[in-house]
Amino acid sequence: MKYYAALLILFACNPSPNPVSSMKQELIGIYQKDQFYREELTKSSANWHLWKKQDSLDAINLKRVTFILDSMGNPSRKLFGDTASLACFLVIQHADSAAQEKYLPVFEQAAKAGDLQWKDVVKMVDRLQLAKSGTQRYGTQYAPIKDPKTGYNTDKYQLSPIEDERNVDKRRQEVGLPPLATDAKKLGVDYIPPADTNHLH
Repeated sequence: MKYYAALLILFACNPSPNPVSSMKQELIGIYQKDQFYREELTKSSANWHLWKKQDSLDAINLKRVTFILDSMGNPSRKLFGDTASLACFLVIQHADSAAQEKYLPVFEQAAKAGDLQWKDVVKMVDRLQLAKSGTQRYGTQYAPIKDPKTGYNTDKYQLSPIEDERNVDKRRQEVGLPPLATDAKKLGVDYIPPADTNHLH
């Protein structure tokens, strides 16, 4: 019931005969705009000019997404589908830390309800903790390696520091993430788990 009441508010200025379908299509559009240039930007450091275009899309998305989250919480996965229910999270994940701090509890509640996956939500947890303390819990965050000669970022990455690193794979397993070495390899990072000192002689 809360979703239908919220949908009436969200579409008050532009009434829809099928607000659920309209909301789903809008959320999918938000998802597509969020990813529009990012896939290309991850391929090469030569395309940084595209960030201005992506930033413009992000600003439009953020304004609408904050209104959606404030009105109805994170969209229901059962009602709107996988892609649509993930859209708001991605927009906030790519926003500033103030927005992430504000809406992380909403996303954690959505994960408990099955509307989001914990393996996605912990990326925001890591991002916020990394900004505050310089370490992360789940090993989801990487930083580009700078060219020592130019000072510019290269297309190579390194894993950001992890707290209690010996237990990181245990924490990852609890939220549905694969072993860190598996994920790191996808980014061309050779990750070697720290030695377990309890078994060293």
